[in-house]
Amino acid sequence: MDKTGFGSNRRNTTRTDLCMLLECLKIQMKCPELQKQALLTIHSICENKEDNVDLLREMGGVTFVYNLCKSSIVHSDVKETALFTLGTLAEDNVFCKSFLCTQETFADLAGWLLKEDVSLTQRRVSVYLLSVLVANNKSGQSLAQTSGCLDILLRLFRTTFPLSLDTTSVVVNATHTYQLWTSVANALCGCVNNPQNDEGQRMCAATFPIINAWLHIALSQKEILNLICSFIAMTVANNSWVQECFSHSGGLETLTLSLLRLAPEADTSLLSCQLSVTLSKTLSACITDNFALASGLARYGIVSKLLSLLTSPNLVPENKLSVLLALGHCTDSSVEHQFQFVQCGGLPIIITLLTEDTSEEVRKATTFILQTCKQATMSLGESRNEEDTKMEPLTNMESFRSSARELLHRIKLLEQKQYKAVQEEPPTAMPAQALSSLPSALPLLLQHQERNKSTTYRGTSTHKHKEAKKEKDSLQNNMSWEEEAKSSERDERFSVREDARATVSSHVKSLEGSREPKTADRRMCTLPTSVRHSSPKDIHTKEELQDWDQNKGKKLTAEENPLPQSRCAAPYVTAVTCTRLSKWPQRDSGPVTAALC
Repeated sequence: MDKTGFGSNRRNTTRTDLCMLLECLKIQMKCPELQKQALLTIHSICENKEDNVDLLREMGGVTFVYNLCKSSIVHSDVKETALFTLGTLAEDNVFCKSFLCTQETFADLAGWLLKEDVSLTQRRVSVYLLSVLVANNKSGQSLAQTSGCLDILLRLFRTTFPLSLDTTSVVVNATHTYQLWTSVANALCGCVNNPQNDEGQRMCAATFPIINAWLHIALSQKEILNLICSFIAMTVANNSWVQECFSHSGGLETLTLSLLRLAPEADTSLLSCQLSVTLSKTLSACITDNFALASGLARYGIVSKLLSLLTSPNLVPENKLSVLLALGHCTDSSVEHQFQFVQCGGLPIIITLLTEDTSEEVRKATTFILQTCKQATMSLGESRNEEDTKMEPLTNMESFRSSARELLHRIKLLEQKQYKAVQEEPPTAMPAQALSSLPSALPLLLQHQERNKSTTYRGTSTHKHKEAKKEKDSLQNNMSWEEEAKSSERDERFSVREDARATVSSHVKSLEGSREPKTADRRMCTLPTSVRHSSPKDIHTKEELQDWDQNKGKKLTAEENPLPQSRCAAPYVTAVTCTRLSKWPQRDSGPVTAALC
């Protein structure tokens, strides 16, 4: 209740203040300075406060301020301040914008912009009010076209450019001219986009020839280049006809050559990196959904420059997506872009971003690029395989040794877990059927893992074969030692009781299940059908148990080396490769994986 009363009192106070300020405007008609101060006070009260703008509008204050702009007896400084105040009110309140968005208002704005004796400041605040009325307003865009305001803006855009095409001449009053040109550029962007206006885009395409000339001289001016590129991007966005016009005017080629010039300097110059990002955003808008224009950029080698920009230390994370989108538009348009991407080493860069970047949008963009380059990756992988048959391949044996050490470490952990479980068991007898399957569980599981891993790699090098065979022999020695230890333990437990069958049986299953999640290669490999986990039949007599144990010992001896020598190669996949390939797009990832390996 107190909060409601406080809000009501505050609203009443604001209403009283606005009433007094309006009275001051009406009374002090012969004192421009007081009127100007009253308008600035109204501006400060209503700025970013939509409720206060509603109060002023309900009191008739918006209409009164607008009439001050039209009055012939009001001083020019008061008119400038009134136009600026109206722009602020319309920007902060959608109802005020709708109230001012009329044919009469746009006609008045066109008249003020056409007057020759109007100051640059009044012209600039008029353009500001116009830009507010057309921003995110389809009705305002239409009124700007029908009232002639758009044509006036285009004329000002050409004539008030703050840089001179002639290096020997200097622009008069460059600071104020730059401010006016900035306001005009922002107003034009609002006239053609957000929402998109096809007719406005076609009208603005007439400025492309002179913009092409501006691009040559504005590369060193960050603010001016940003405005030029924003205007180009808004004008060509989602409009193939306007995109073609920009290309025919030479603007697309100039834009591309400017990017080729600045991108190599991105590593050493922060300004060059920022300007390159701006150019890549504009380039992306110029070729979006236009495969003909995008594929034509392949002759410039634009993909390599985008990749170098992507790895620049000066590139902030927020700008990575813009560069990736430009790169994706190129690779999606033609096979030539895709081959350039693969040959320039783009795959490691994109895979690194896919696995390490935390942005979901960046991951989506990298996934799209990898999918567009799938065919090129397959073709390059086949050509590399042909070259590998003619020359001795280089082998990274350290990765194989690392995988072997990791596997040995897992075996030791599994042994420790098994022995710990055996020591913690109560001294109860176990049935012969459950106990006889316990020593064979671990070796069979290791044999299965080796066979699974062997399906993911086919070595072609003799050097690989020798090194991997040494690692495999050391693993088999550990396995043989473990088999002997468990066989001796099995002989001591033949006379166990039937009442512990369920407990030991569940223990064996837990051992087999604990190995599965730790094997990363199971995502990439499939188990051979010839390898099965078989359970021995029930043995009821001591003689049958001994016969079965002898046969099983022969079988284990024969299976100690299940892999034929002709297929003995390095049966390991590095952890980094498995981690990256597990995040590869799931659709049709097989050929790409083969090419990467």
